[in-house]
Amino acid sequence: MKEEDLYKHYRCPSCHQLRQLSGLTHLFKWNEQFKFSFMISVLASARQGHLKWSCDDCINNGKVFVGKPEDQDWNGITYPFFTHYDETLECQTCKCFFEFSKKEKKFWYEDLKFIVWSYPKNCLSCRKKKREPKVKNNRLTYLITNIEQTTSKQVEEIIDIFLEYGNYEKARYYLSVLRKKKDASEDTIQLVKEKINNLTQQGE
Repeated sequence: MKEEDLYKHYRCPSCHQLRQLSGLTHLFKWNEQFKFSFMISVLASARQGHLKWSCDDCINNGKVFVGKPEDQDWNGITYPFFTHYDETLECQTCKCFFEFSKKEKKFWYEDLKFIVWSYPKNCLSCRKKKREPKVKNNRLTYLITNIEQTTSKQVEEIIDIFLEYGNYEKARYYLSVLRKKKDASEDTIQLVKEKINNLTQQGE
């Protein structure tokens, strides 16, 4: 592209099409609304590819969500996200590509208030796997703290978590707690006992 054409065409980061000025009314509106002496202009930022914006066509056909800068944490250091659109990112854990959707972006930046230069580093599946141990530990702590009020099913849950962690000694201890629960049947107790014994033998 010739230098003199840089101001006549802008490439929309959503549809990746070159757009003439007549199709960029929203971009020019944002350029007028957001002017700071310590930052380059919205238009200059769009030209350099640093701005989250979309052309009129993408906005009018619903391909993107129009952002709400007042609900975003952008600290006046960089520009807010003027639009939210689907992006493909690479998971740092499994190295697979995943979609960071416009809906998730709106929730991420405008509801959860994450700062605008932050991004999810992992796909949803890997994020869930990373959260699972913390969720299980919180659940385990809650059940053990309230052990007197737990049902036999909840004691079984405690045993299953300890078995998953390979802590067979703790699992056997809570089997003794299970035996004291009035709502625990003999069949249930026997099945849990056999499970503990089988997994203990496999782990040895």
